[in-house]
Amino acid sequence: MKLFQLNTSTLKYNDVISIGEILIDVIDNKQNGTQKKLVAGSPYNICRNLTMLGIKNKFYGSIGNDKYSDLIKNDIKQRKIDVVLNETSGKTSSVLINQTYDSPVPTFHRESDNEIHLTSELINDVAGSKILHFTFWPLSKNPSRDTIVSLVVRAKANNTLIGLDPNYHQDLDNLDKDGLNTIKEIIDKVDIIKPSIDDSQRLFGKKTVDQYLEIYEQLGAKLIIMTLGKNGLVAKFKNQVIRMPSVATEIVDSTGAGDAFWSGLYAGIINNLSIEKSLKLGLHCSALCLKSIGSTFELPQYESLLEKIGG
Repeated sequence: MKLFQLNTSTLKYNDVISIGEILIDVIDNKQNGTQKKLVAGSPYNICRNLTMLGIKNKFYGSIGNDKYSDLIKNDIKQRKIDVVLNETSGKTSSVLINQTYDSPVPTFHRESDNEIHLTSELINDVAGSKILHFTFWPLSKNPSRDTIVSLVVRAKANNTLIGLDPNYHQDLDNLDKDGLNTIKEIIDKVDIIKPSIDDSQRLFGKKTVDQYLEIYEQLGAKLIIMTLGKNGLVAKFKNQVIRMPSVATEIVDSTGAGDAFWSGLYAGIINNLSIEKSLKLGLHCSALCLKSIGSTFELPQYESLLEKIGG
């Protein structure tokens, strides 16, 4: 079963463009009383992973002017990542996370991540990319919300695939739930959505996996991938359901595993693999991330990863 037909014309000079949060993960180990500070943010993690895989990609985000911004700039330079940053006079956003085998419990310290503005460079890069990826974060607050909404319309007009990580947290939303409403309204324009059970419960309340799949499908999502932690995943595309077990053999920390999955999935899509093989690539990338603390880990080039799934 093949995925969507990508526009492979010469106008598509980039594979994936990711837009949204770039921040510092402060990972707290309660057992030994230590903390580890890592450059993170879901779309930035994906950009970093895709760069290691050899997939051409670009990231847009916003940071403050503080010690954390220096950590971010150094990470970008060392890893030779293609990034466009808006720098504000405020502080860089950060998230305190407990080190855990399960879904981490975050405490948000949000500052500058939403200052992403619609520029001619950003508009052109979305038009010139095969895939546009974003998360709930930029949808939760302006000006980044208006930027994403505008880019989604432009992406549809330019045959750019749209991927959404619906990582909704009510602590990031305002009292009127504008972020929650926006994410539900935008799903019908999305080609690929990858919610976890936790994401889905925060969005729609407690339901079964099958009920969640039906909700996302009714809202208009095309390829729905529900990650189930140690139980793998279940995906649905055009009334066909695919279930796959996890391939993880060691779990040190779950932070960033979902972003690693996106990275493998996109690598498969860009290279015109079937849904099954693209999902397998995602599971293998996730398994590699689970062996490390935080979202920073090492990935092989795409060809080496493909060999692991018999590609």
